[in-house]
Amino acid sequence: MISKSHEKYKEMKTLLKSSKQGNITVSDDLQVLLIALKYNLKINLLLYCKETIFKNETLKLLDELIKISNESYEISKSSYEALETKENHAGIIAEIIMPNINKNDFKNKDFILVLDKLEIPGNVGTIYRTLDSINCDGVIMVDSITKINNPKITSSSRGCNLIIPTLEMSYEEAQKFLLDNNYDIYLGEPKLGLNYKEYDYDTKTAVVVGNERFGINPKWYDNKNKKVFIPMVGNQNSLNVGVAASIIAYEVFMKKKNGR
Repeated sequence: MISKSHEKYKEMKTLLKSSKQGNITVSDDLQVLLIALKYNLKINLLLYCKETIFKNETLKLLDELIKISNESYEISKSSYEALETKENHAGIIAEIIMPNINKNDFKNKDFILVLDKLEIPGNVGTIYRTLDSINCDGVIMVDSITKINNPKITSSSRGCNLIIPTLEMSYEEAQKFLLDNNYDIYLGEPKLGLNYKEYDYDTKTAVVVGNERFGINPKWYDNKNKKVFIPMVGNQNSLNVGVAASIIAYEVFMKKKNGR
């Protein structure tokens, strides 16, 4: 058993605050840990507290996670409580190594969602959960303020950020990549273009949604694009980006599924 002064405990505590290592995220969420095991993700470091584990199935999960972890250590209840991020934890906290994705993996994907400079982890997590439910092919995070390995995204997405292929690019890289690979680019707009239900989405599709405060980078409008909006009749002129992205993504999914 290691104490709070152990270097590995300090490492975990530091990563929980800010996962500076781009290929590692941290979670104590049971659902995330189950996804890590199901999809054979690698565990860099595992800390666990048997005093807080009450179910036999969780103990079985712990045994499986220890087998695939590079390092694992038991800690005390008080040490664990100083790390836990939510009430429905499993008594286990892990440094999970993110899958390695490259541009070649994206060239022939049918539907990509582009997150342009999003900054609120909860919004990003909501979007990932929606995309998991429709088997979206991938995500491109453009000029990201909040990074894909942020533990808050891992938590709010319930681990879906670990299993949906994701690339991080600059605007210039993303624009060139999408045009070079013949994607139709749809810009999520409050009112310009066509109603989101009026498009067929019958070609390689990339939907761009923008920053919570400032919207889409204006440079996107300088290149070939289609504009898409969600009709609204109330007092607001736009929806939360997580809600808007989910509505459009479901429409794309249904059109492609039904061959329209």
